[in-house]
Amino acid sequence: MSLLLAFLLSISLLGGEVFAAKCRSYHRVKPGDTLWDIAKKYRLSVKDLLRANPDLKKRKYLRVGKRLCVPYGRKRVRSYILYRVRPGDSLQKIAKRFGVSWREIKRINGLRSNVIRVGQKLKIPKKRGRTFSKRDVVYIKYRVRRGDSLIKIAKRFGVSWREIKRANGLRSNVIRRGQLLRVPVPKTVFEKRYVSKPRINLSFLPAQGKYERVSRGINIFAPCGERVRAVDSGRVIYSGDDLTPYGNMIIVEHPGYLSIYAYNMENLVRRGERVSKGEVIAKVGVKPGSGRCVLHFEVRTKDGAVLNPLEYLGKK
Repeated sequence: MSLLLAFLLSISLLGGEVFAAKCRSYHRVKPGDTLWDIAKKYRLSVKDLLRANPDLKKRKYLRVGKRLCVPYGRKRVRSYILYRVRPGDSLQKIAKRFGVSWREIKRINGLRSNVIRVGQKLKIPKKRGRTFSKRDVVYIKYRVRRGDSLIKIAKRFGVSWREIKRANGLRSNVIRRGQLLRVPVPKTVFEKRYVSKPRINLSFLPAQGKYERVSRGINIFAPCGERVRAVDSGRVIYSGDDLTPYGNMIIVEHPGYLSIYAYNMENLVRRGERVSKGEVIAKVGVKPGSGRCVLHFEVRTKDGAVLNPLEYLGKK
């Protein structure tokens, strides 16, 4: 008798394992779910889903919260990158920059209109490495720096690391500091980033004091309350403190480029106002979290690319 019970128990356990093995994953039913939607999500047929969940055949509706067995296939995982909206951005411009559809960006972010604001974070669907024909490519010479990798370099230029590897005949992913690489860049990107740079002539910096170069511009160390002057004539397109890390900030649009003034104690101009070159637009304030009186100054192209202001200082 004991042997028979042991045999039956082993059969039931084995059967349980076989059934469990069919469920590679599980899906929790959410409001609005249908069998067709769930099957499509996991790349199944409705028949496969019903076969793995026989109790569904007896019910007319799916019960919210019910756990369904997914017999095979995986969830469709789509990779995204987070992008912070820059001055002058639009859904169309961002989509063109990343080579995706602006409608797709709008859909995955649940946007009801095409209006986006500076500083807003958007999810951009990743595209796999692109390949280009030789006639559409310009090769840029790049010398490997400390900490570089093929992936980092590819990301910096917006190309595929495999394309860089192929263009340089590399047999492995190992690169060394000082090595000269040929980076294949699409002609359209090359002309936009490296040829069509705006003509900028900064005859002075917006505030007087010592300065240091930082990743997105320069920090000018001046007394708190010191006057901040516009480096060129233009129109104020932003004046506020919505972007917390920058405190009070002003963005002025000039022909072909933008100038940005941040960490202000006080903004003296409003959005939409016209300003003249040398006009006082703000007062130097304290950098949040540092306790130091600093003016953060940036120069950018209208599509958001960061430029080094010092390269244009006194340039004719």
